[in-house]
Order: sequence, then structure tokens, then C-alpha cells
Amino acid sequence: MLARIRPGGAFELLSAAAWAHVLGYSPQELSGKWLHELMPPDRPAASEVTAALLGEQESPPMEVTLRCKDERRKSFRLHRRFDPYDRAVFVLADEVP
Repeated sequence: MLARIRPGGAFELLSAAAWAHVLGYSPQELSGKWLHELMPPDRPAASEVTAALLGEQESPPMEVTLRCKDERRKSFRLHRRFDPYDRAVFVLADEVP
């Protein structure tokens, strides 16, 4: 699953159908959502996760937990690459069983 994170933390799903399938939402429901809206409220601050993802330095994959529409939680490993031309971070997400 692929996404782009713009400066400020806007999370743009580039493969919305795949994200929707895995998380149980329709692509329309996910359109325009911010990453922190998908994170469980009892986890560390979403702003900290977003800040870590937005860094320009290369970093190892990061594991996050996201809420499905039915409130189940799923873990994902996020592999990120900063694109200096686009001033955005591209994220490839793998579900962690």
C-alpha cells in the first residue's frame, strides 16, 4: 500500500482501494483523512509519529497501529523515503501479522 505525506502531515493514500480493503473503509471514507484519525487514541501521540515520518533523514522502518472501521486494530510496518523535489515523504506500508 502506498501513501504520500505532505508537509504538515496530510496523509494522501495513493493506493486508496488497497488501504480501504485492509482497513474496512470505502475509498471515499478514507479520502482526506489524516493519519492521526486512523490511530487508536490510547497510543503515543499521533503528532509524534507524524513528525518521525516527516523527517528528511533516512530511517529504519517504523511500526504503527491503525484502527479499522470496525474498531479492530492492525499493525503496519512503514517504509519511508523523502523526496526533496516534491518535499514529501512516500510511504510503503506492509501489514504485520
